[in-house]
Amino acid sequence: MKKTGLWAATLLFSCALLAACSPALNWRTIQLKDAPLQALLPCDAQTASRPVELGLGQVPLSVVGCEAQGATYAVSHFAVAEPARAAEALTFWQQAVLAQLKSADGVATRLNVKGDGPWVPKGALNLPQSLRITFEGLGPRGQKVVGHGLWFARLEGSGARLYHAVIYADKAMPAEAELFFSGLQLQ
Repeated sequence: MKKTGLWAATLLFSCALLAACSPALNWRTIQLKDAPLQALLPCDAQTASRPVELGLGQVPLSVVGCEAQGATYAVSHFAVAEPARAAEALTFWQQAVLAQLKSADGVATRLNVKGDGPWVPKGALNLPQSLRITFEGLGPRGQKVVGHGLWFARLEGSGARLYHAVIYADKAMPAEAELFFSGLQLQ
């Protein structure tokens, strides 16, 4: 799988495998089964996992998420054996996500909205790549897509676990993004 394969796998898991979720916003806290993180989701969550090529080698990417009111909510994560590679992996992951939503410039446009910037939850590694970004571009069918995404990492045993939380919709959803992101709690 090429660089863009990681994001494509995440989006496919998020959209195709999670399409059976309830359309109403009914926020609930879930504990990820295979990672020390609680998440707040607005619908019944579905999970999926599969190996993807990251550039650091193949990693087992896990995704939990759902669709509600035309938006996809997802939290993805994987572990790396070398914590020193966490920053590099987060940078790659951000670039891969932004490269998937094309714009006139070739990659998604960062919108720089209120709340964007450094985002380091309690217990996470304090890395410059721990970011919250709002972006827009065109999806695979040429439709407008706005994304609210954040990335962070945490030491886990002798390695590190990397996380990406995202909302994909046809318009900005700042209130939903604030609630979704504030509900992410490392355990």
